[in-house]
Amino acid sequence: MVKKIGYGQLDCILALALPPNPDFGVDSPQLHILAQITIAKDAERDASVELVSYTHFGKTVILDVTSIKCAVGRIKTKAKNRRGEWFIIDRDGSLCRTAFTQDEQDYEGDD
Repeated sequence: MVKKIGYGQLDCILALALPPNPDFGVDSPQLHILAQITIAKDAERDASVELVSYTHFGKTVILDVTSIKCAVGRIKTKAKNRRGEWFIIDRDGSLCRTAFTQDEQDYEGDD
């Protein structure tokens, strides 16, 4: 796994229940939770250490929700840029980490 700092806008969360598939060695239904995120262009530094800003969004990606380690906020300012600029507020430090857990559930199949 490659560790990378990045920021973006969480557009939606998708929960997919995939059926068993013996061809792939999957014996029971599997729940996958995915996040659709639009990436903040050029915001790849650590906002908990230095000011990180961006003015545009880039591409949209789909990630496994467990790859999201922290959720932070943002604030818009027009101090330097007339059209506005977003600053990322990241105060998590070592205070907490986002935890995603999955409860065991029974799934209804289309048998």
